[in-house]
Amino acid sequence: MDQVQIVVTRFINTLTQEPLALEFLPVGEIKSLKIPGAESEQKLALDTTESLFEPNPEAVLGYLLSHYLDIYIYQVLLNAKASEQSARMVSMKNATDSAESLIEDLNLEYNKLRQGNITKELLEIAGGQSR
Repeated sequence: MDQVQIVVTRFINTLTQEPLALEFLPVGEIKSLKIPGAESEQKLALDTTESLFEPNPEAVLGYLLSHYLDIYIYQVLLNAKASEQSARMVSMKNATDSAESLIEDLNLEYNKLRQGNITKELLEIAGGQSR
C-alpha cells in the first residue's frame, strides 16, 4: 500500500466530535488554484499561459509541499486538541451537575432526619410534662 492515512477527531461543535481517517500521503491532484481576495477567480481558471519558476518548479513544489504537510499535521493536531478540551469541558460540567444534585439530595435527607429528631424531642418533652 502506497499511502499514509491519519485517524483523527474532527471537532464539529461542543457536544459533537467525529472520528475520521484522512489521507495524508499521497497529496493528490491539484485541480484548481484559488487565491483569496483575488479580483476574479475565473480569470485564474481561464489563464493557460505558462509560468516561469525560479529556481525551478520541482524546487518550489518541494519547498511548498513540506510546508503544506507541516501545516496539515498542525491543523489536525489543533482539531484534536479542540475536541479533547471540549470533551473535558462537557465531562466536568456533567460531574459538577451530578455533584450538585447529590448535595441537594443529601441536604434534603439530612433536613428530614433533623426535623424528625426535633419532632421526637418535642413529643418527648410534651409527653413528659403531661405526666
